[in-house]
Amino acid sequence: MEKVNGTCLCGSVKFEVSLEDYQVSACQCSMCRRWAGGIFLSLDVKNSLVIRDPSGLKHYKSSEWGQRGFCEHCGTSLFWQTANGEQTYVTYSSLELSESELDKLKLTAEIFVDNQPKFYCFGNKTERLTGEDVMRLLRESGEI
Repeated sequence: MEKVNGTCLCGSVKFEVSLEDYQVSACQCSMCRRWAGGIFLSLDVKNSLVIRDPSGLKHYKSSEWGQRGFCEHCGTSLFWQTANGEQTYVTYSSLELSESELDKLKLTAEIFVDNQPKFYCFGNKTERLTGEDVMRLLRESGEI
């Protein structure tokens, strides 16, 4: 596992996560698209999120099973996590990655593909899960 630092745009929120890999997932649910201003491109960091400077951190409970972390000062979307905090997906763009680390990022999964707007699609092959698939997997894993 590799420790990686992250921050919001203005620097009011600083955090650290552990990366097992550089696999990016794209959430296309309507909430993520509205919250992130587009698809939510994130990395699964399990429960490794450690907030180092929470001065601007706010949480928004967007559903019974999840909450979103963002900076109250600059508005940066930082992470989505299960309500119990056991599973966190952090936006790749908030991580302080070197050029060589950025080159390792690979889009491997798309979720809530049944909510994907018709005006775009990714060119690379990914695992594609519907909202129903995602919810079933979260229930089976005990995350919700």
